[in-house]
Amino acid sequence: MVSLKLPQDFINRMEKDLKEDFPSFIASYNSPRLNGLRVNSLKLSPEEFCKRWPFELEPIPWAKEGFYYHYTTHPGQHPYHAAGIYYLQEPSAMAVVHYLDPQPGEHILDLAAAPGGKSTGIAARLKGEGLLWSNEIHPGRARTLAQNMDRWGAINVIVSNESPDQLAKHLPGFFDKVLLDAPCSGEGMFRKDPDVIDEWSLAHIESCARRQTLILESAAALVKPGGRLVYSTCTFAPEENEEMILRFLESHSEFKALPIPDPAPDFVHPSRLTDAVWLYPHHIRGEGHFMIALIRTEDAPASEHTVAYLLQGKNSSTKKNCKKRASAPSKGSSRFASAVYPELNTFLTETLSLEVRKLIEPSRFSPEHILAFGDHLYSNPIPELDFRGLTILRPGLYLGEKKPGRFQPSQALALALTPDSVTSYLTFSPSDAQLEHYLRGEALPNEGPNSWVLVTVDEFPLGWGKRVNGLLKNHYPKEFRIH
Repeated sequence: MVSLKLPQDFINRMEKDLKEDFPSFIASYNSPRLNGLRVNSLKLSPEEFCKRWPFELEPIPWAKEGFYYHYTTHPGQHPYHAAGIYYLQEPSAMAVVHYLDPQPGEHILDLAAAPGGKSTGIAARLKGEGLLWSNEIHPGRARTLAQNMDRWGAINVIVSNESPDQLAKHLPGFFDKVLLDAPCSGEGMFRKDPDVIDEWSLAHIESCARRQTLILESAAALVKPGGRLVYSTCTFAPEENEEMILRFLESHSEFKALPIPDPAPDFVHPSRLTDAVWLYPHHIRGEGHFMIALIRTEDAPASEHTVAYLLQGKNSSTKKNCKKRASAPSKGSSRFASAVYPELNTFLTETLSLEVRKLIEPSRFSPEHILAFGDHLYSNPIPELDFRGLTILRPGLYLGEKKPGRFQPSQALALALTPDSVTSYLTFSPSDAQLEHYLRGEALPNEGPNSWVLVTVDEFPLGWGKRVNGLLKNHYPKEFRIH
């Protein structure tokens, strides 16, 4: 008998669906949850990470950057986590980005992205080229998403706090690939998070399915002809998975199911939708997941269903959660450049190495790429985008804040750099007591010329310090400091 008290309606349905496979499925709930981390390949390779990591790791078969770890190692407390060297992610969830198959240079949307597990995976695959737009409708979760993307160190990410239908109206057919990891009833997470069991009911499944139908319409409208749409959930409910997709395909002739390339041998294909895959906890070492990839036929017009959805300005049930729209950001112009660029340019000249300035200023830090939300400056990967009417948290890499007569760099900028890219840096080993002092927000003695200093662990950036008269003033963000 399982130690978790699973809902009886859930047990009855799974027994009916799985038949002779059900005893193995239900027995899996007696096993402990699996823990995974995914290496940030923007900063180092999985092979190099394994050489540095002091604890035992085991590769996850379907994620080349992913590893199982033992819960007693507490990787969330290691300085490497603060440096964005890896992301803690449930192992099954890592499979989704593999089937999205991001390629450098593509425009990709993660439509329901918080807290950022799949977005960080996409950003790593893009290798700094193209665009990742990460969206989350709930304001609190959107802020967490923005923080996680900042720590990841990607330079080509936009983070928004929008309803899916609002994005679809602003950016129809804009993205090469769209990921919808749909909000769901969470049945696949019962073992990982038993609190989800208390929220489960048949009515909750119906509510999730209605919301997913609306979000899927928006996702379809955002995919360009020839583009890919990946739909995934962490539930087993057919209403949210096979039935959802079959109904969608019936009303959207411009989309076709795409065969899953090289599926892991223990992934299961639903009998009614053979191009989709299930990840069951009794077949694989991970939690429950469902996913399918769809392709929009080249040059195919949007279906009448999608057109009607957009034209009637349909208000989804999630839109009420949106906060007030942000005003349009200032864009690069001669007036804007003369107002804010000198302070930023002075910082870049004094802080970045000459080789790096030659390489990146024309493409990333030139005035036409700089956007301002008030005094907060960003490097926008696609300056031609119009953000008016959208709630944008990160219109690109957050560079920092313009202060009277000076520029204060951001944590996000620190984590996007390397020691080779700055004129002055300080590095500590993970066990160095001075590193703990820095992470606590304390000032450190540090001789040298007055300047901004990139503080690193094993030469991986953590944040900024400002050296003034032999003392390194601490600029590590208060919200990340250890206690």
